[in-house]
Amino acid sequence: MKLETERLLLRPFRRTDAAEFAQLAGDWAVASKTSDIPYPFSAVQALGWLKPVRGEARFAIERKGQLIGGAGFYRRPSGAAELGFWLGRHWWGQGYASEATRAVVRHGFANRRLPGFCSAHFVDNPASARVLAKLGFEPTGRGHIASIARGYDVEAVTYWLDRQRAMLARPPIVTAETERNRWRAWLGLLGDTA
Repeated sequence: MKLETERLLLRPFRRTDAAEFAQLAGDWAVASKTSDIPYPFSAVQALGWLKPVRGEARFAIERKGQLIGGAGFYRRPSGAAELGFWLGRHWWGQGYASEATRAVVRHGFANRRLPGFCSAHFVDNPASARVLAKLGFEPTGRGHIASIARGYDVEAVTYWLDRQRAMLARPPIVTAETERNRWRAWLGLLGDTA
């Protein structure tokens, strides 16, 4: 399964991703913001992490053929999906996490039996909070989540997104025709005021 967005390709991880995955995700700035990526993180450890697991949908995030991160979800016993994502430090602040996770959430909600998504971020990770807010997630509480990289439990904010809120948070699809009509309308207004 592959998902395509405007700038990204989301595809299944491959064994050949192990070294690059370990380098990107094993950066302290990245690993310390996740619950399950160790630090240091070797290519051998990455091979184990990249093996498909039943009930999970994990995608490598590619930009112009280069691995830049990962996103996906797994189904909890309750039936809800837990969303997770990370990006290599070089690609932070460019909207890639929001773009990739939006595609992952849409993919998840294609399953009509999925009631919603949960997610969380450590309190010292406001960038992930912004990504979740853009997707329509609402905070539901606080707690502590283990961080393998840090070696201790870290305070986190938990979130929930149901199908209805996800639909409201979707940006409108802008087609070439929509853009032409917008320009025609603007030019028509401009002609009336001149």
